[in-house]
Order: sequence, then structure tokens, then C-alpha cells
Amino acid sequence: MRGAMLYVNAGKGHYIPAVALAESFNNAGHSAIVEDLFIVMGTPFWEWFCKYDWRFLLHHPRLEGVVHSFTDTSLSAFLIKNQGLTKAHLSSLKAWYVKYKPEFIISTNFLGGIILPPALKKLGIDIPVFQYAADVFDTPRSGICKDLTKMYLPTEIGCRNAIRKGQPEETVSLCPFPLQSYIKNYKPAGQKEIREKLGLKDKFTILFALGGEGIGHPDFLYKMVDRGYNWQIVAIGGMSKSTNAAFDKFCREFPYVDFHRPGFVNNVNEYLEACDIQIGKAGANALMESIYLHRPCIISDILYAARATKAFFAENEVGWCEDKVSKQVSIAESYFNNHSLLDDMASRYARLPIEFSSDAFMELIIKDTDEFYAKKK
Repeated sequence: MRGAMLYVNAGKGHYIPAVALAESFNNAGHSAIVEDLFIVMGTPFWEWFCKYDWRFLLHHPRLEGVVHSFTDTSLSAFLIKNQGLTKAHLSSLKAWYVKYKPEFIISTNFLGGIILPPALKKLGIDIPVFQYAADVFDTPRSGICKDLTKMYLPTEIGCRNAIRKGQPEETVSLCPFPLQSYIKNYKPAGQKEIREKLGLKDKFTILFALGGEGIGHPDFLYKMVDRGYNWQIVAIGGMSKSTNAAFDKFCREFPYVDFHRPGFVNNVNEYLEACDIQIGKAGANALMESIYLHRPCIISDILYAARATKAFFAENEVGWCEDKVSKQVSIAESYFNNHSLLDDMASRYARLPIEFSSDAFMELIIKDTDEFYAKKK
């Protein structure tokens, strides 16, 4: 089977699940490609705009909430859909389709879910179009599209939210989370052993997840020092210039703090095992990897698309959404003083109704694709 995984270059949250799924398809003997949606549609400006608009808004999370709440409307969906129906964009999409001949397309960003079905219909191309809701707990109102073959979400709360916003129930499907194979196949080595391997001390450790864009601030560190703690801090992810400069300043002021900055790493699994708590803007991938490895996560900035994370945490008691630095430090403090709380949370992680498997997700896509073509006969 030939498939295409289309993402939008706005952070790693859409790219990583596309790659994880393509990896499963190719390893199983199928054929899968990963492409940027806006390159496929012949719109390099929007590819550039999405990338830098997202980076800008990550620097200003409060503004991000205002902007995206204002644009998350059915009117926005209508305008975006019709933009994809222009002659130039249809021509680019057709040329791409003729070249690769995918039997299905799955978009890991809601924009593909509203652009592709009407555009392909206009071209007379009848193939299934799936959308994977990369925010896992919700989908934007502007991403609702009744012409989708299926909208996949890896959590029950995400499915409920999609249906509540207007996605037809028969098109909403609970799916496994497309975990990358190196995470799925990871065999824990033991926290003490993995800390030694990574060159870390065997002490209470906070993992700062700065994400693919590497945007963060050291406010937590200053408050930690103010309360008299010298926990081990590890910051992973590509680091923006402003973030790096802010951490440099902190290190000059408090050189005795055990602060490590390995940068962008390809062994996130090991750093998650080494830490006691993860903190950051943590997107869906970082959060779900943390859940899979039973590591508590504090979401420090609640981005618009991640608002439902708060309800998920409240419902399952497996993490926190907290933007006040003093409360973030208090949460870490309580676990530092009572390590059994971490063990209690780990047991709750194990009971979560979430399946982690790119291979199982692949099988679900194949089944739905086969059903689509069977109905055409």
C-alpha cells in the first residue's frame, strides 16, 4: 500500500507523528512518503509563514492564545479551504499526486484536513483523506471537516471534543498514539545507571523540555535558588538565542547550580528516565513520551491547542498545567520531599486508557483504507 503523510512546518508536533507512521509503513513493506503540505500545494510563502509565525507566538504564549482563539472559527476554515481551490494550488497538488500516486493521505495538521478533501474532489481524485489530531486531547474548531474519511485522535477526551465541536461521530476514531520506535522499544536501564551514562549526578533532577524551537526562560531556576534548592537541571532541545542568553546569565550568577544543556538530543527516552519531573511548554509528543515512560510533567505555558490537557490531567491525575512559577516550584518541592508521590503517580500512568503503537495505528489506517475502496466497488 502506498501512503503519504503530510505535515505542516510549525514545530515538531506535526512532523514527528508523520515520520513515526511512515517508518512503520516502510518497515512493514509498504511505501510511505513524508511531505510538507504547503510544498505539495505549491505555497512556499505559507510554509515560511507557518514556521516563523509559530516561533514568534511561542515567545509570546499569552498573545498566542489571543491570536488563535480569534482565528479558530468556521469562517477561517472556509477561507483556508477556498484558498486551496485556486488554479495554481490545484495544479501543484495534481502534479504531486500524479508523481507519487498515494492510495491514501493522512495529514498530521488540521489544515490538511480542511484543504485536501475539497481540493482532491475538485480534481476528480477519489482517495481516502485522514486527519490525525496531533494535539491529542482536542482539535481546533476550524479543523472540523465533514468530508474527511476519518479523524483520528489517540485519547477518549480528544474524540469527545471533536464530536462536540461538530465532527460527524461516524468519522471520529480512537487511534493508538504513533510513538517513535526508539521510544517504544526502549528498555529502562535504571535511573542511577542512566544518570551515570549521561554524565549526571544521582540527585533530584528536573528536565526542561524546550521543544524543537528551543524557547524558554529561567524563571523556575531563579525561584528554585531563592527557596534554597540546588536540584539538578537538564535542558534539552534546540535553544533559541534569547533562551540561551538568559540561561547563560543565570549560570554566571549561580555557577554552583548543577545545570546541564546537552541541546537537541536523539535519546530523549534516556533523559526522561534520568529525570524526576519534566517541565516546559511540552507539546503533545513530549507529553505523551513522558506519559509512556511514567514521568510526571508540568506544562508551564498553556497554548491554545493544549487547553484540554488541563481537563485530561484533572481527570486522570497524571500531571499539572501550571503557569505560575512559584506553584511549579512548590509542585517539584512536594515530590522532592516525598518521593513516594512519584511512585503513586506512576501507577496511575499505567492505568491510562491510551495505546502507544505506530504499528497498530498503521493497521488501523490500512483497515480504513481497504473499507473505503470496498465501498466503491
